[in-house]
Amino acid sequence: MDTPASATPLAEDKNDLGFGTVVATESKRRLLNKDGSFNVRRRGLGFWRAQSLYHYALAFTWPRFLTYTVFMYLAINIVFAFLLLLCGPNALGGADARGMGGDVLRAFFFSVETFATIGYGEIIPVGLPAHVIMVVEALVSLMSHALITGLIFARFARPRASILFSRNMIVAPFQGGRALMFRITNLRENQLIDVRARVICSFIDSTDKIRQFRPLTLERDQVNFFPLAWTIVHPITEASPIAELTAEHLYNSQYEFLVIISATDETFSQVVHARSSYTWDEVLWGARFRNIFNPPDHEGMLSVELDRIDDIDRVALSD
Repeated sequence: MDTPASATPLAEDKNDLGFGTVVATESKRRLLNKDGSFNVRRRGLGFWRAQSLYHYALAFTWPRFLTYTVFMYLAINIVFAFLLLLCGPNALGGADARGMGGDVLRAFFFSVETFATIGYGEIIPVGLPAHVIMVVEALVSLMSHALITGLIFARFARPRASILFSRNMIVAPFQGGRALMFRITNLRENQLIDVRARVICSFIDSTDKIRQFRPLTLERDQVNFFPLAWTIVHPITEASPIAELTAEHLYNSQYEFLVIISATDETFSQVVHARSSYTWDEVLWGARFRNIFNPPDHEGMLSVELDRIDDIDRVALSD
């Protein structure tokens, strides 16, 4: 990969996350989106070479997956209905086409019965071409059912972290000084254990205009259990990379705070990950997160209001 003459290779920097010199220095957008995806496009490869349909299907949202499944189901049956129509008006026997809405609908209904292996017997193929089409469709049906069943099982069985990040990072009073904070919580009922957090600040150095990466030391970078919510805190001490940070510095150096969360899903006993980031304009100064925990109820049960994870109160910061 060609590197600008003015850039110093970031691969030598152990804090670089793998973006590389060109992406980290010349990208005009945030490096990491709120949903954890990257703002990098891969080009130069053919569609079939660059794509994995299996991984693509697993990454769909459920509404899109179900939409594509219905579309493929209808498309396959329409194609075979069209092939049956090409065989002539006498390719199908049995039920009268007029009682089924015409030749087109009768061919479509026969295709559905064949594809779904229903076989009511009201419509039958007549002649060699219609029987050949029926055999081919039966094979396509067998493979399609196996494929869709496998994908649905894989989507249910694949563990994924569903971590909710607070909308903003805040600079808040902390132990007589200041600290950079944000909150996370598990959106699912399944339990996450051994949860680890890593935060890296990314900024453009004012001297050489090269993007730098610096890890932030956290007050606590691991919790063994994660039943409620976790406020992740970086104390801004003299040793902090952002000790002299101001709102103006955030803007001028285009700061972005990259967050990486890893945990073990107790249900599957597998490691899951979540990523997000906060750009300079998503950092609020002089704020404190509101309490989202409710007192124990009459049964002694503690609860947390997840819809209030973004709630803050404005406070004054000490110098």
